[in-house]
Amino acid sequence: MEKLPEELQLLQEWQHRLGLDDWFIVLETHCKQEALMDDADGDVEFVESTKCAKIQVIDPDVRKGALRPFDFEEILVHELLHCKFALLGKGEDWDNNLQLRIVHQLVDDMARALVSAKRSNRG
Repeated sequence: MEKLPEELQLLQEWQHRLGLDDWFIVLETHCKQEALMDDADGDVEFVESTKCAKIQVIDPDVRKGALRPFDFEEILVHELLHCKFALLGKGEDWDNNLQLRIVHQLVDDMARALVSAKRSNRG
């Protein structure tokens, strides 16, 4: 049996950890900035009623010199959390909707905390 690439292994792991096993999720990696929303490192499109999503993660070479180091796993978990909280709304107007901006910041904080907790348990 052929081993899955690390990115797909992480997708499967985090889908399970977050209770998203019943979602069909396509992962695209090494995306160019133009494919993503604004200055984002990742993006997700989803249909909550059918539990289908497409996650895109930026090419790390595009991000060189960014304020925060590239962390594929954090970006992936962040986008998966958007699926988890799909019922809170999509975010068609992030810049002008305070509630959506707060939700996005909370999703980012949770993603970093979850990945950090996983990594601290390795030792």
